Amino acid sequence: MRGHCKWSVTVPLALLVLVGWVYSPERWLFRFSVREGTAMTWHILMTTRKIVNTRSQTETVELWVQERVEQVRNNGNLVWASRVVRCVINGEVVPPSELEETVAELTPLGYPVRTVSIPPPTLNRLDEWLLDLFGSVTLVFPASEVSVGDRWHHNIAVGLKPPNEPRRLLVTYRLEGKEKLEERACLRIGVSAQTPLRLLWRSKDASTTVNGGAKLEGIFWFDPQLGTVRQRRVTLDISYALETEHWDGLKFVQRTQFVNQTMEISARLSAP
Repeated sequence: MRGHCKWSVTVPLALLVLVGWVYSPERWLFRFSVREGTAMTWHILMTTRKIVNTRSQTETVELWVQERVEQVRNNGNLVWASRVVRCVINGEVVPPSELEETVAELTPLGYPVRTVSIPPPTLNRLDEWLLDLFGSVTLVFPASEVSVGDRWHHNIAVGLKPPNEPRRLLVTYRLEGKEKLEERACLRIGVSAQTPLRLLWRSKDASTTVNGGAKLEGIFWFDPQLGTVRQRRVTLDISYALETEHWDGLKFVQRTQFVNQTMEISARLSAP
């Protein structure tokens, strides 16, 4: 299961967002509004539990990430850099040469200026593809004001062709209310996404099918006085059956694997 560190590098840019806000009685207008030069330090813990038939394994990844807003453009877009300064996988420290640095630019509503395309899944990278897909779920905002209980949506185009699914991923957000976090008055936003999984690979002498589903549930807490997401928690559940059939020269041989995987991500702002 090792190898998630590269994916993890992009998580803060995709999910650990900064929020500007304007308050009117019982309504909020959300925009990215962070001063140039703002620096943040995150501590992130990811635990993945995977069961294939009756065989199970667990992986723990711990990250320390530094982010800095490098520029605020005239149109309000924000450019910031993200750098993983330390990564530990199952107690083993990853060499600094393997840690990535990334730069992203977002609009005031939180949409990436340059859309990151996800290549179609391959059989030997199926789980990594699913993590990349759900790792592309960002916290974005509606153009209008919202009240507690309001929902808004974001569609992520996946690009798979029938009968493969998902062809799009619908992400739902909900302003859930106010909540104190470490004695700070925060606002709480829920995020959820769910999709069936139907994939097919076929060659002359073999075929593989995947049938199942995936679901993401999460919460973002942000401190309106600080203007920054202070903490987030996300759980990703993946479950599918992988069926293969191939010709061994005499007969077709069939095999089925049942895969269940859960990833829990907890991230908190340690500075400022």
